[in-house]
Amino acid sequence: MAIKIKSLVCILLLFTGLASLGQQKKGGEDHFAQIGNRVQATRTHLLEDKLPPVLPEKYLLAMERVNKGFSPIEKLDTEEELKAELARMRKEFLPFMKNYAPEIEKTRERLPLSEFQWREETAADRTNFASALQGQGSWTTVQIPHYGPPEGRATTYYYKEFELPGKMQEYENQFICFKGVDYIAEVFVNGALAGTHTGFFAPFEFDITKYLVKGTNTLLVKVKNDFSTLGSPDGGGEKRIGDKIYAASGLGWDDPVRGWHHCPPGMGIYQDCYIESRAPLHFNDIFVRPLPEEESAEVWFEINNYHPDFKYITLDLNLYGQNFEATEFENLKYTPSTTYVPGVGDLAKPQDWQESKLHLGYGVNFFKVKIPVKSPKIWNNDTPWLYQLQVELQDEEGNLLDKQASSFGMRTFTQDTKNTPKGHFYLNGERIRLRGANTMGFLQNDVKNKDWEQLIDDILLAKICNMNFIRLTQRPVQPEIYEYCDQLGMMLQTDLPLFGSLRPHLMDEAVKQAGEMERLVRNHPSNVVVTYINERFSNGEGHPQRNMPNAEDYYKLFKACDQLVHHWNPDRVIKAGDGDYDPPSPGLPDNHCYNTWYNGHGLGLGELHKGHWMKVKPGWLYGCGEFGAEAFDSYEVMKKYWPESWLPQDESKAWMPNKVSKAQTHRFHYMWYPTPDKLEDWIEASQDHQAWATRLVTEAFRRDNRMLTFAIHLFIDAWPAGWMKAIMDVDRTPKKAFFAYRDALAPVMVNLRTDRYKYYGGEKASVEAWICNDPNTIPQGYELRWQIEKNGKVIYSAQADPKFIKNGSQFQGYIDFDLPQVKKRTKYDLRLALFNEEDKGISESLIELEAFPTQKPSAKGVYTDSHNGRVRQLLNEIGTVVLESMDEAQTIVVENHSFYLENKTQMDKLVENGSTLLFLELPEGKHKVGNSEVGIEKTIMGEYYFVSPKTGHSLVKNNEDFDFHFWYDQSKNTVRPFLNSMIVAKKSWMPILGTGKTTWKDIKGEYFAAAEMKHGKGLYRICQVQLNNRLEANPTAFDLLKGLID
Repeated sequence: MAIKIKSLVCILLLFTGLASLGQQKKGGEDHFAQIGNRVQATRTHLLEDKLPPVLPEKYLLAMERVNKGFSPIEKLDTEEELKAELARMRKEFLPFMKNYAPEIEKTRERLPLSEFQWREETAADRTNFASALQGQGSWTTVQIPHYGPPEGRATTYYYKEFELPGKMQEYENQFICFKGVDYIAEVFVNGALAGTHTGFFAPFEFDITKYLVKGTNTLLVKVKNDFSTLGSPDGGGEKRIGDKIYAASGLGWDDPVRGWHHCPPGMGIYQDCYIESRAPLHFNDIFVRPLPEEESAEVWFEINNYHPDFKYITLDLNLYGQNFEATEFENLKYTPSTTYVPGVGDLAKPQDWQESKLHLGYGVNFFKVKIPVKSPKIWNNDTPWLYQLQVELQDEEGNLLDKQASSFGMRTFTQDTKNTPKGHFYLNGERIRLRGANTMGFLQNDVKNKDWEQLIDDILLAKICNMNFIRLTQRPVQPEIYEYCDQLGMMLQTDLPLFGSLRPHLMDEAVKQAGEMERLVRNHPSNVVVTYINERFSNGEGHPQRNMPNAEDYYKLFKACDQLVHHWNPDRVIKAGDGDYDPPSPGLPDNHCYNTWYNGHGLGLGELHKGHWMKVKPGWLYGCGEFGAEAFDSYEVMKKYWPESWLPQDESKAWMPNKVSKAQTHRFHYMWYPTPDKLEDWIEASQDHQAWATRLVTEAFRRDNRMLTFAIHLFIDAWPAGWMKAIMDVDRTPKKAFFAYRDALAPVMVNLRTDRYKYYGGEKASVEAWICNDPNTIPQGYELRWQIEKNGKVIYSAQADPKFIKNGSQFQGYIDFDLPQVKKRTKYDLRLALFNEEDKGISESLIELEAFPTQKPSAKGVYTDSHNGRVRQLLNEIGTVVLESMDEAQTIVVENHSFYLENKTQMDKLVENGSTLLFLELPEGKHKVGNSEVGIEKTIMGEYYFVSPKTGHSLVKNNEDFDFHFWYDQSKNTVRPFLNSMIVAKKSWMPILGTGKTTWKDIKGEYFAAAEMKHGKGLYRICQVQLNNRLEANPTAFDLLKGLID
């Protein structure tokens, strides 16, 4: 027994230790940056590597010298052109928003509840709740919708007095209806509890008839908040895990410190609410399940009966075109009836096989009716045709009790989970790949602000950007968003608001909310996929004492959710997880990949560019639900909205963005681009990087035929500087990445790919040419053309017939050509373009290549302690003469610091007399160099693909900003990182190449990738840049080493 107790104690200690590792301390650590640097770990044996396709040895025609080629294809790439295109799209799609169906007869009356008195709960309320019910206390008038703080464990009250208008008093039943309350609502009418509801997105209602009095009535809505199941900060910045099922996406509120940023879990009555008068017999819900292949639809009716006795009813069905003129049928009668089917082995009864009318019992009653839809007009992104079913509910005498309309689209969306590779999506029987973006609040704020024109424009902007779907990231949204996407032809993915993990006792609540989510979206043809959890972590994200720790627990959750979702809609396509840190999960694999911002996240950037992907379960296609990089707002938005404390006092002087709340750019830019100077330089540099990152990743996804669905993070920012991965700011000013993404999502796209961008004159360049064709058709009469340009002048060109495949990408061949011998660094553009049968340019791809003069060996003799190691290999590659005597060498290159320490006196004297002592890649730790102590620290967030020459040092003064960026590694035949450690030194050391320490919270500032210190007539130099296997293919790497030696 003692042994068992000891084991239990050990297990508890282990779990407690794991949990403590996962606790987020005070001080504002960047939780999302930490997530962005996570790796999949626990069950990789169930996964397989996804390697690039093996390309055939196929070469396109050699180019010939010409005087004239084709002109660059004009692209939409300015804000003015975007506005013009938006105006054109409004003309094209606004007709689909018309309603041609007959106006429906009014059978209900509403009293909008648009204004309340609001306050936070006090200690006195908890001991004397009756006073709150009576409206006592200090109140603030608020308008509905209303959303904001307090966060965490908090309670607020909404109080209102109302009187029903005379017209409403004529009805037998009164309902109080809420379209959405965040998070727990307790509704009191005249002091009586009418009902409660948990969950922020689902509509709910209560019959309050019996609580009402003539004259003035009181209404108190008690709204409770909690810390989220993901974990949210308390007042002291400590992360707390609570019971609120909420991820990290919402409306936010107007507060630059907290409310603007990544949707904190606020609370409130954030959607409309009203009192509605109805007959006791009325429709509760109407769901139309389209069956276009059968030229029919199945209508699911839910009808409430609030009479104390049974009632018989008849339905009168009428079907019209909603956004087109058509009358499919009218006055199709349905009287509920059934046939009694005897049980197997049961006694014979008089009612066996007898048909009888069905009466409606108290509460909700369910019926299914099939209706004809002959030669249906099919809903899709280009022609979002909608039907409208109007239904009358009549009593036995034929009196009209209720009449409601339900719009729907005739479309199918399915997934093939039987044939390998599994996972293909089909819209109306044709394969489709989902290309889109994540959302975080902007659409929801359109609805909250009742800015319907902006909602239209935002959906159309997605279409202009060549997106065909939007991920409603980590939460279901207001019904108006689904309705507008139905009408404008934009597919949607809706997520259950789970992030990371779920608390064990909330499984039933999560399943309930999955059912509510499906009921919210099932009538909308725009919504094609639902998911259950974002970025699921293993071991309860380090809190197994709080969260479900095991994959098996989540499989049970997914199965239960599947059953309830398919109970409400048998045709729903489900993707269990979006961004999985504990794969595999059921269904389509999905991973998030932020390797152009959270460096090293997911997989190496060079590997992604080459065609690799993360490990996924065998036999399946896959998706990438999030990727992206940060960029600043436009200058105009900064000046219009940003607090003065964030902005420079003098715009002519240097500025750093360290005061911008929640911004990661200051900490992370060191991995990607040189530190800009002024405010506008930061805007330019950050947007350039975001555009480069967007293009690189999206084009890699387009070339990968196994990549079925992806969504950039993020589309439009809901607030100024809210979540700056957005490619369009809060005023809908496009960042450069918007246009880059639009180009990379072109339905038919040509693409050039290479791992190497810099050559020596006389070398042969070999560049891959691709055609990415999303449609399920093969274009006819097209021509592929390519050319080499120098200073805008075409010098070589060629053309060929393109090769297409349907709904996929096809390698066309290699474009091979010899770079000319040059006397100075020379830039060349390789341009590939596709022209249609009318000689109109459809798509083009451009990459810049550079030719450098052939390098001469280093003239100086060098001594090194390396005999057969990496330093000797480097010296051999640059042709340096290696001397036998240290005293004869002008430069000493040290591989092992221990050699220096053993010979420190002699070597320091040589430096003092004019020699250069160069250390290449010192190990991590503290090192004595001359009279100085130098620290070497590991880079955080992986190894870097960039170091900055913007230091003012003479060795790199002629280098361009990105000469030390995205280098090709010959040994790996791909781009690889080349910096995994940084130099920390005192002011006596001067930077040659700069970098910086990326951290989760604090800004550590600039570090050195290479540095030097003067000593007497000579120099100590340290270079942490990894140069092995990079010199022959990266002329700037060769120049760097030669400069360090010479």
